Amino acid sequence: MSFRSLFTKGTALSSSGKCRTHSQRASSYARQAMSSFRLARSKKGDQKIDVMLDGLEHLSSSVLEVSDSITPIATMNMVSALLAENMKDIIQESIGKGEANNTLKK
Repeated sequence: MSFRSLFTKGTALSSSGKCRTHSQRASSYARQAMSSFRLARSKKGDQKIDVMLDGLEHLSSSVLEVSDSITPIATMNMVSALLAENMKDIIQESIGKGEANNTLKK
């Protein structure tokens, strides 16, 4: 296995981990926002507004985490394309070597 192949696979795994981390954080913030909004139903006046503001803060953090997960997804797509290109080159090389061996045997 070539260094390039190992590098692209390592990069894809790293990006996948980053994406998973951002996704988990986004889900956590969204759950916190839902909890805050449910709690706001039982509050009155200024307390209600404060709890709703907390919920909006959690919701905006969730959106930010989703936004931050786009970069690792794009990186994984790029690495996947490079890996596919690399695999195509390896297959073409092996086919070429096989044809060369067949002509030498004749």
